[in-house]
Order: sequence, then C-alpha cells, then structure tokens
Amino acid sequence: MSLNREQYIALKAKLLCFGIAIDESIVPGLLAEYPDFFVKGFINAVNLHIGDSNLSVSVAERFSALSDILLKKDEGGYYLQYGEERVPIGFFPALPKTGTIIDELARLHAPDCINIWPSTVCCYDNPEEKCKFCSLKSAAKEPIPIGELAGGLKKLLAQLPAGFALNFSGGTYKNPDRMAEYWRSLACAIREFSSCPITIELAPPSDLSLLSALKESGVTVVIMNLEIADDRLRKEICPGKSNISYEHYYAAFKEAVRVFGRGQVSSVLIGGIQPWEDIIRECARLTFIGVFPTIIPFRPFDDCNYACLNRCDPDELVMMSEKLGALLREFDLNPACQPGCTKCGGCSIENDCYLK
Repeated sequence: MSLNREQYIALKAKLLCFGIAIDESIVPGLLAEYPDFFVKGFINAVNLHIGDSNLSVSVAERFSALSDILLKKDEGGYYLQYGEERVPIGFFPALPKTGTIIDELARLHAPDCINIWPSTVCCYDNPEEKCKFCSLKSAAKEPIPIGELAGGLKKLLAQLPAGFALNFSGGTYKNPDRMAEYWRSLACAIREFSSCPITIELAPPSDLSLLSALKESGVTVVIMNLEIADDRLRKEICPGKSNISYEHYYAAFKEAVRVFGRGQVSSVLIGGIQPWEDIIRECARLTFIGVFPTIIPFRPFDDCNYACLNRCDPDELVMMSEKLGALLREFDLNPACQPGCTKCGGCSIENDCYLK
C-alpha cells in the first residue's frame, strides 16, 4: 500500500494512540531477531520506521493487545495488517556492542538519534507526588556515574560514522537543580571526545543560570516538559512536579530561548487527558516565544496510575497536530533544525503535519 500524506498521518496517529497487536505465530522468530522486543523499558515502545518516517509504538502493554493493527511477517518481511490494508515496516538495528553499561541503555530512535536514560530514580516517584501518566520504575538509587556513562559512549561513538545525535532523558534525581548539574557534568565529559549534538530533557531548574552552564558545557538542545497546561489539572495529574509553577516554566522557557536560540528549546504537552483547546492555546504561546511544542498522546501504560483511562483519540491527535503544524510554519520553527528528539519525531505527528 502506498500512503498519501493524510493516510500516513492518520495511520501514525492510530499507531501512537493504540499500539500494535502481534500475530502470535511470528513471536518466536521475532524474539530470535529482536530479543528485547517485548521489554517495556522506560519508553514502553518499539522503534520502527515506515519508509523514511520514524515511530515509537507500544507493543508490550495490555492496551496494545487490543489494537486492530496487527504485526505480521511473510517472505517479504514485517508488515502491518489492518482491514484489507498492509503496510511494510522495518525495525531499527541494535547499536554496536561496547561491553559497557551503554549496551543496556542506548537505543536508536531514528537513523541518527540515540536515546539514553541514565536515571531511573526520580524525586517525584512516591505515592503523593508521582505524575499519574508516568510508568517509570526506579531500578537504581542514583543515576549512572558520569565516568562510566561517558566511557561507554566514547566506545560507542568510535564505532559509528559521524552525524549521530545523543538524546538524554530520565527521572529527576534529588531535585531539578541537582539533575541539571548531572547533565552539565555529563556534557563536559562527552565534549572531551565528541562534538555530536546533545539534547537534554530536564525539569526547569530553580537556578536559571544553570541553563547557561548547560550551554557552556556543550548541550545543544534542552527539553522542559510542561505536559499539562491548566494549573488546576497540573496539580491533580502532576502533584509533585506542579510545585514548579507555571510562571517559572515560562521564565525558564524564555531564558532557554535566549541561551540556546529559537527552535532549540522544546516542551511536551500530553493529548487525551486535558482539553485540546488548552493544548492549542499553550502551543500558540510557546511557538510565539520560540519554543517547539510536541503533542504526545496519552497511553494508559500498565505501570502508571492512569492505566484504566481511555487512550487518546487519534482523530483528536491529528486535529491538534495539524493546528500545531500551522503554528510551526507561521513562526518558522522547522523540526529538522533541532537535532535529537524533536527532529526524530517518532512519538508525535506535528513534524509530519508541518510538511504541507
């Protein structure tokens, strides 16, 4: 099946919201090729591509087993079957082995984007403060030590051609300022052996001078996720993280744009658990000041407090993303100009909607 723009966007929205069910007959061969295929990890998804477009799709959650899109395989390879349609897909290969902790952490999310979660511990990961959409589980008491992480990355990048970007995400260790210091130290260590783009995902630090310190250490892009626009809903859905005020988020956004430049700062908003009008209002405000918004659909991951809620409506996701695409064009925020997570675009569809 050859997909036009509208068909591809509709399919990608459905895949992001509903995930993929797996034809049981292909599971043994699938696991032989991709042993970690059903490991939920921290992103709860498998990274694949349809043609030149990237997707990060749930396959190991209870809700994904209910999807009407089925992964199958024949002599031609893997494909998606839904109704009478079938679409060929491919999976990203494993990265070269380093014999270090990096082998457990680093994953390709796009042909040139390596995603890494060095911290599974989060200061908001307790019953009173945990974000209700979050499925993160602490696997260690502290982030991976800087020297160990940088040493593994040096070995990995030495085996890859130039052009790869590193994207770092993870729980907020101790507090936002402490985590920003960790990222600063990591970037300094990476800059001793690589000039690759570095994207850091973090909560806004209370000391905004840390944003300049991150830039000076070699960080290329910062992502600070507001997630929920309305303050009342933020307190309900993110009881701990909402102690970072809405006003402080915007002070951090403006300072980050000053330091890193327009289009080099991003923020995620979550569709399906808040009014779409709030999301579009926030997207308009963010794009105006030079921040790139990303609309990621809510998915009821098994290990989150909202596991029983409905999934985001794909049609609503398309509608919001088309509006965001228009805002990105209006304010000249090209996703291809921001390396790492935003350029990858596997978790959302605004990049596809940006293209007319």
